[in-house]
Amino acid sequence: MQVPIVYVHGFIGHFDFAELREGLDASRVISPALLGYGEHASRMAYGLADQVSHLAQVISATFGTEPVVLVGHSGGAAVCVEFAATHPGQVAVLVSAEGNLSPSDAFLSSRLAPMTPDRVQAWLDHARVDPSGFCARERMSLLGQALERLREWLHHQSAPVIHTMARSLLIETVHPRYASVVMQVMTRIPTYLIEGALSEVALGAPPRLRALAQGIVRIPDAGHLMILEQPLAVAAALRALLSPDGSSITHPAPSSALG
Repeated sequence: MQVPIVYVHGFIGHFDFAELREGLDASRVISPALLGYGEHASRMAYGLADQVSHLAQVISATFGTEPVVLVGHSGGAAVCVEFAATHPGQVAVLVSAEGNLSPSDAFLSSRLAPMTPDRVQAWLDHARVDPSGFCARERMSLLGQALERLREWLHHQSAPVIHTMARSLLIETVHPRYASVVMQVMTRIPTYLIEGALSEVALGAPPRLRALAQGIVRIPDAGHLMILEQPLAVAAALRALLSPDGSSITHPAPSSALG
């Protein structure tokens, strides 16, 4: 029986795409909405701890005490890290899909968090009107269905939710405590990294974390928003992680080779 898989979205969008379940037992895959999103739009979260508590309730209600594979994208990976730190027995594997594992990963939240609510609303309104322009400004390239899904993502949550999550992610992930938690979790729980081959170099996990990873999967022709660009490839990466031979997974060089 397939180990349960729990996708955790970032502070913009959702993971409710059929392609992310391709080749997997769909009955054992969930993509819950975090507080402030989708069906939980009326329930605001004020910190990562709120999201962790919410995620724990969802996982318990769906899979009981069975350990799960946590897959966190962008800011969602920070929620996964904190969940793994507080509920280590419930996490069989942690997967960071371009997740916020270090301060440099908070590239968008670091810009949005200091803004006033009105400026965040204006930023979101502008992005909604011109998703292509938003991509250009963020040095991303999305076309066709991926661009339409980005448009959907931008309308999926309110500006106050984006602002609150950006502030929470920035405050909590730049604190020295978070770096220590990430190291402890990756040492204790098998952790894999999924990267977009087109992502900016600065957004990748630093050498010390890459050395702790059990394996790294690179998604061709995809950047940070791999979930929109190559969802089938993300599902294939997870199938490889769960397969006995771990095909398509590369293992990091020893830490000494990484400097």
